[in-house]
Amino acid sequence: MSNFDHYEEFEALLNEYMPVKEEEEIKTKVTGTIASMDRNFTYLEVPGQPASVRVRTEELTGYNVGDEVEVLIVAKMEEDDTLVLIGSKKRVDMEIGAEKLTTALENKDIVVGKILKRVKGGYVVEVFHQQGFLPNSLSEIPFESGDEYVGKETQVVVKEVKEDRRGKKILLSRKEIVAAKDLESMEKLTLGEVVKANIIEVLEFGLTVKVNGIRGFIHISEIDWKKTTDLNKLYKAGDTIDAKIIEIDKEKRNLKLSIKALTKNPWETLAENYSVGNEVSGKVTRVVNYGAFVEIIPGVEGLVHSSDFSWINKKVNVNNFVKVGDEVKVIITELNKAERKLKLGIKQLSSNPWAKAAEKYSVGTVVSGKVVEVKPFGVFVQIEEGVDGFIHNSDFAWSGNKKFAKGDSVEFKITELNIEEQKIKGSIKDLTKSPWNLALENYSIGDKVEKEIKNIQDFGMFVKLEEGVDGFIPTQMASKDFIKSLKDKFKVGQTVLAEIVEIDSEKKRIKLSIKKVEFENAKNEDKELLEKYGVSSSEE
Repeated sequence: MSNFDHYEEFEALLNEYMPVKEEEEIKTKVTGTIASMDRNFTYLEVPGQPASVRVRTEELTGYNVGDEVEVLIVAKMEEDDTLVLIGSKKRVDMEIGAEKLTTALENKDIVVGKILKRVKGGYVVEVFHQQGFLPNSLSEIPFESGDEYVGKETQVVVKEVKEDRRGKKILLSRKEIVAAKDLESMEKLTLGEVVKANIIEVLEFGLTVKVNGIRGFIHISEIDWKKTTDLNKLYKAGDTIDAKIIEIDKEKRNLKLSIKALTKNPWETLAENYSVGNEVSGKVTRVVNYGAFVEIIPGVEGLVHSSDFSWINKKVNVNNFVKVGDEVKVIITELNKAERKLKLGIKQLSSNPWAKAAEKYSVGTVVSGKVVEVKPFGVFVQIEEGVDGFIHNSDFAWSGNKKFAKGDSVEFKITELNIEEQKIKGSIKDLTKSPWNLALENYSIGDKVEKEIKNIQDFGMFVKLEEGVDGFIPTQMASKDFIKSLKDKFKVGQTVLAEIVEIDSEKKRIKLSIKKVEFENAKNEDKELLEKYGVSSSEE
């Protein structure tokens, strides 16, 4: 798109300022002497002319009676039967101006123009008695300050001159002039230099400033070493501040500056004076769900994570420990100057009760404590401050349904220890031998026992040997005689005599036989009869 496309919407306005071409009867350039002047007209005496030359007084600003002036006679007319020659000083100036304008365009000279009016998209500027257009995009004039430039002179460069039937259309620019001045000023600046900066605008994310007329920007992250939120509370447009140049962009004619760079990086100070393990004091600046931020030195905050408040409480409400403004003691647990990362701890001020847990609470150790929490699946028992053990319901007893309440004293054996996860598992029932182990000690294959029937099924009967240990009598071993149904001969609660015929340690199963006892008893009876009478029971 040509730069002259800008003119289309301004053409009507510009035509007000462009001189209207009239049909002229005369075009004679003459030099005359001012004979008289009034508010509207000035009259010149010109040798060789039949009448005085009348010129508008407004065209002769700065001239007085008796001065010589060159004008262009453009017309003649009769007034009250008197011949009057109409002259124009402006036409002479425009001709001269047109030549100067062409020279300025060819030589890319800087010229002075006067801003006549602000219009949509730019400004109407008079240069060498010609009216040209200065677009906003080439004006280097802040949009909000545009009205202040109207009526003032300014330096411009003639970019293009186009002529049509309506006259000349002149495109002007200040961009090259301002750019050259900016570059000249920027050449005088050095990286790291401390300068005075004038605040132009306060934004949410930073400050726009000017340094010796050059645009600059200070990002919010360069305001202070500590976090800054509301810049409007600290600065206002028009303030002059000190700042350090941290970047010079000549191509964009822009500076980046920093206020915080005027002071030493507090992270360097921190690293020089503190290290991991140091106990320090600080002020709580923020409290969040996951912890609290504590300022150790101005500009440096560290985080105390919620897990670093207490050895005892695994889930803490930070607000129950600290509030904003509190002075607290902390220990540095991590310090990374390069990443500006600082971790702090409060629980580390006291010894970790788990530090000696491996020595004190090895697997197999018997300990005691009080129930501090009851869950549907088990209980938590506090062994000491900060150390809890968990006992599952299935580890309460070898048999039965034992229950505990908060505050109950409990003795148990540690069955699992995980130092890394800080977990202890225990068992109450492991304090005693299991019923199965007792049964192994008390019973052997071939033992005859009299036990009560506990349950009768089609495939056999269960008898109670010990608390928690049952014996099984298969149907085929329930009698030496044929039994159609066990329930026809036996009843729950009935005591029977049976012999242990199998002990399976792997399956924890003991099998008994009534049949074997009955056969043995019958055999013994035969033996007695033979010895006494010489006959057996089968012969009777």
